[in-house]
Amino acid sequence: MEAQCDLLISTYQNPKTITLVKENIDRISDGSSSHCAYALNLGLRKALELKKKKKEPPGVLLKCPNSNCRRGWYGTGTPYSAVGTAVYCPGCQGSYGNYYLQCAGCNYQRTHNSYTSCQSCGKKFI
Repeated sequence: MEAQCDLLISTYQNPKTITLVKENIDRISDGSSSHCAYALNLGLRKALELKKKKKEPPGVLLKCPNSNCRRGWYGTGTPYSAVGTAVYCPGCQGSYGNYYLQCAGCNYQRTHNSYTSCQSCGKKFI
């Protein structure tokens, strides 16, 4: 059944594969058995998940919540490699106060320096 699902969501441009997918869908659509309906449902769910994953970036940047950030990290953010283990924005620290860096995806504050991914949305800092 897993092979059927993989076949349904394949992205090959090969005419032979396209024919196999069409035949599989035709066979499933006749309603001859309940497991075929389940396989179609599972295949469509997997296809939607893959489509959603393709749209999402592989990770998120860190940003400063201060609109007057001297480094310009307020709107655009910065990669994790530029920040390292800092939890406060290096551009604002001292002169503007201490602003926790935030996940640019969900605005969750990074409060611990050992985390390399957001503790709220779970996306890895890039």
